[in-house]
Amino acid sequence: MSYLTIVSAADLADAQDWAAFGKLLNRLKVDRGISLTKIQQQARRLNLPRDLPPATVSPVMNGRRPAKEVLSCLLKVLDVPQADRATWQDAWNRLAETQPPSPIPRFDEVSPRQLGIHAAITAEESIGDLPEYVGRDFDDDLRKRISAGIVRGCFVLLVGRSSSGKTRSLYEAVRMVAPNWPVVQPAGTGEIVELLDAPRQKIIVWLDEMHRFFGADPRLTKEHVIRLLQFPAIVVATLWPDDYLKRKTPRGLGAPAEVENDRRLLELAEVVSVPDVLSGPEQAEAERVAETDTRIRLALDVKDAGLTQVLAAGPDLLHRWEQAPDPYAKAVISFAADARRLGVLSPIAQDAFDSAIGGYLTSSQRVNRPRHWLADALAFGGQELHGAVSALTPVDDGEAGLLAGYVVADYVAQHIRRTECPPRSAWETLISTAEDAEDLRRLAAAANARMRYCHEEEALRRLLDLHGGGAVELAGVLFRSGREREAVDLLRRHLRQIPDDRSAADRLDHIVMLAQRIDEMRAASADDDPEAGRRLAEMFVDGGEADALRARADAGSLLAEEDLAALLADRGAVDELRERADRGKQPAANSLAELLATHSRVDALQQRADAGDEAASRQLAKLLASDTTVDGAAIQAQLAYLRRRIGSGDDAAARQLTTLLFDLRSEAELRREVDAGTFQAAERFVALLNATEDVDRTLINHLRAHGLDADGFPHRPLEA
Repeated sequence: MSYLTIVSAADLADAQDWAAFGKLLNRLKVDRGISLTKIQQQARRLNLPRDLPPATVSPVMNGRRPAKEVLSCLLKVLDVPQADRATWQDAWNRLAETQPPSPIPRFDEVSPRQLGIHAAITAEESIGDLPEYVGRDFDDDLRKRISAGIVRGCFVLLVGRSSSGKTRSLYEAVRMVAPNWPVVQPAGTGEIVELLDAPRQKIIVWLDEMHRFFGADPRLTKEHVIRLLQFPAIVVATLWPDDYLKRKTPRGLGAPAEVENDRRLLELAEVVSVPDVLSGPEQAEAERVAETDTRIRLALDVKDAGLTQVLAAGPDLLHRWEQAPDPYAKAVISFAADARRLGVLSPIAQDAFDSAIGGYLTSSQRVNRPRHWLADALAFGGQELHGAVSALTPVDDGEAGLLAGYVVADYVAQHIRRTECPPRSAWETLISTAEDAEDLRRLAAAANARMRYCHEEEALRRLLDLHGGGAVELAGVLFRSGREREAVDLLRRHLRQIPDDRSAADRLDHIVMLAQRIDEMRAASADDDPEAGRRLAEMFVDGGEADALRARADAGSLLAEEDLAALLADRGAVDELRERADRGKQPAANSLAELLATHSRVDALQQRADAGDEAASRQLAKLLASDTTVDGAAIQAQLAYLRRRIGSGDDAAARQLTTLLFDLRSEAELRREVDAGTFQAAERFVALLNATEDVDRTLINHLRAHGLDADGFPHRPLEA
């Protein structure tokens, strides 16, 4: 049937503006029986050149002029025959010539709430949507950076925790510097591409929560922003510290390759850190403002939380979670917070709560659920505090009256269960219900950081099945667990479909190159050679890095010997360092002595010093001459300081924290950071186990290959 029987040529000819054109598109959508979410999914399945998220399609159907490419992709998704598409394109061309594009609002015409500023608490005699602004120490620097953008463009990024005042400070700075500039709030990179294709004009590009653009399709790149700056454009954004830290870390320090694009993008930004605690001068300014603003006065009177958090009702939300009326209400909020921390940004469907909640309850609580437990729990989570915010917020699917699911308040997600790994029911539910490709990528990355490799594999398999992505990453998971043949088969199938995927081809070549060496070590291991078994497990984890260094070092390369010693020390490989040191390898002796000294192993150093090891003698002398008394209070203060710095976006704090815990041999604390997904915690945790004299080396190999299950026990694959 021709779609012109649903929308006739006469209908299209009668459309005199974009509102009428949008209604005709919506008629097609209704007839097709497809939701906005399904439109996006179908566009991705068809591998169309433009993504069609609800944030792009909904405005078009409500009267916004679509980009020509968006219309073309939309007509394909709605199965409009090729012959009929020309009539639609003709109507678009006619309107484009006669209808000017919708005017872009000026910054001072857009409400603060539309720009993403949290709703504030209400109080007696409070006036307006927002309390009076309390100046911050960084305001002058922020405004100078934005002022410079009036002439040459600027890209300014505020990094800080939820409810720290990032968006409000950004709003006040832009309102002061460029209130009459037009402002756009792109829902995705596609809209930025459209802006770049349009005539240049001075403009504010308000990205706000920038994590939405990481890994998006198409990706937001450094080159996109550079072109915007040439308009000139004032590009401003905010970001959580965890998201910033994961992407800003240089690749040499362990960041995964897939965040390289984001790292380059963040390098372009002028970063302003936003502390979540007021300084002395800021506190004094708040006291002054509180004399005339009752909301500021009320917030200052709360002693167990900061001003900005109280204004957004953050502490009350936490208290509400802690004092939930029953375990079901608490579990519902816990699951939503876990989902957000694991990287799921899409709304959580109501059915997902039902299937995930079991892991948060005791056996008795699961059996004796009240009849309306879920409805009551969601209602509790959705109750607003101070007429402003709630722990859970229902959101629609871009269409009025259609519930898409629930999102958790940022402050809640950042402050509860940080060091608790979600239960298996949460992982399985989130992975099995996730439709968005980037949600699945983030779930896989979160599982990897927490050593939950089984869930990483599940997320990547679903990503591959739904979107055809993640093949290289999945091959890496398979290879790490010793399934190199399965990894090779996967990559070959993928390359038959996408022959020009260079990263997949490189990964395949590397695995094939290692095949002979793997077969040799596997045969030796089968002949009860424990060293061969250990090195085989190591090769699957590091892709042959250590094995190649050994070969070069044993061939006489001093540089390779030094690199190998450093690598072994970083991995806590005491046994091999000792073996190489005993063979006269000085770099190994130096690294071994430093590692033993770091862990205050006086007896081991003394033994080697007595045997004539000069490196051990030097380290022993330093250790005995130093004050080795551990100041527990000082250590705890340092740990707390580093964790706060991680919360404020300090690039080096995560590395410093995990290194300190390794040096302190604090296995329990490192394990907590693994469960929290802290950068490099997994590597330091395994290295600490490896550095322990009486540890089961077989367990180390197993953890490296298979990781942990959701409950924290070594994962046992089904085939094991």
